Amino acid sequence: MKTTLAISQSKRPKILWLFKVLLLTLVAYVLYDQVIMHQDMDIIQFQLNQGLKSGNWMYLALCALFMPINWLLESIKWRTLVLPWQNISLKDAIKAIYAGISVGLVTPARIGEYGGRLLLIQGDDRSKSIPATLVSSVSQNISNIIGGYIGAMIFCFCYFSVNRFVYIAGSILGLLVIIMITMLFFNISKLNLDWLNRWKWGKLLNKQAHVLSLYDKRILQKVLTLSHLRYLIYCSQYVLILYFLGIELSILAAFSGVAVIYLLQSGIPLPPMLSVVARGELAVIIWSIFTANVGGILVATFGLWIINLVIPALLGLLIVLNVNTLKSSQNDEEH
Repeated sequence: MKTTLAISQSKRPKILWLFKVLLLTLVAYVLYDQVIMHQDMDIIQFQLNQGLKSGNWMYLALCALFMPINWLLESIKWRTLVLPWQNISLKDAIKAIYAGISVGLVTPARIGEYGGRLLLIQGDDRSKSIPATLVSSVSQNISNIIGGYIGAMIFCFCYFSVNRFVYIAGSILGLLVIIMITMLFFNISKLNLDWLNRWKWGKLLNKQAHVLSLYDKRILQKVLTLSHLRYLIYCSQYVLILYFLGIELSILAAFSGVAVIYLLQSGIPLPPMLSVVARGELAVIIWSIFTANVGGILVATFGLWIINLVIPALLGLLIVLNVNTLKSSQNDEEH
């Protein structure tokens, strides 16, 4: 038994080394494809220069300043969900979040965040970080839906000619969906996943589902509040970068439009090489009601992607490259 364990542990450094090489290669490729080879790079440079010349650079500086605050809130939120079963420090939680961003950058729908975050969890508790990350993601999606619902109602009422019956019916349906998913979220500890035991992979998932029973309403309320704060921050970031680029919008139009864009984006699980393009095209459709500055709209989407994902992903890449499993391996052996 000890021999088998020793062999298994001896393979861990090799597997981790291959993972690091693969991640480094994929990140380099995504950055090369999306940044260096970007087909609209001339437009991006022109719009950035125009924004800087206009004296609106304070908007860009404030947008960039919000980035670490945004991910700090996510770190606190995720740590809140991990603390019931592992005493992780805020410093390690921050590292885990940035590692997750790095892995998520090169995977569809950023699903790689699950794997990136568990790298900073020690011992046998690693797999428990998966349901913790899932709950964190669900809470953020609830914030997106609530914010998107409010934004869509305002946007349609003020800037679209919508049939009154359709508008009222849509409002009621959206409200019922929000109430339903919120109730389900606050009762997540009562979720019964025994039906998963019918399949082998289902048993593996259900094995960790007991972690959900540790989340009482106090924890979930804190997590959802932090999600709402994050939502307000990255909506504000989008508005700030629009103003930096000289796109003239009222506060109401800007925030309601951003809310609609984020709501629609959350349902587009595209590969990394297509996500930025798709988001840019979606933004053009929404903002074309107010401005013909297509270049500015595309640059806003691209700039926000750089600030909120690429820069943190590069920091996360450094963290992943320095992750060492020797300590956790030793802890496993002691147990």
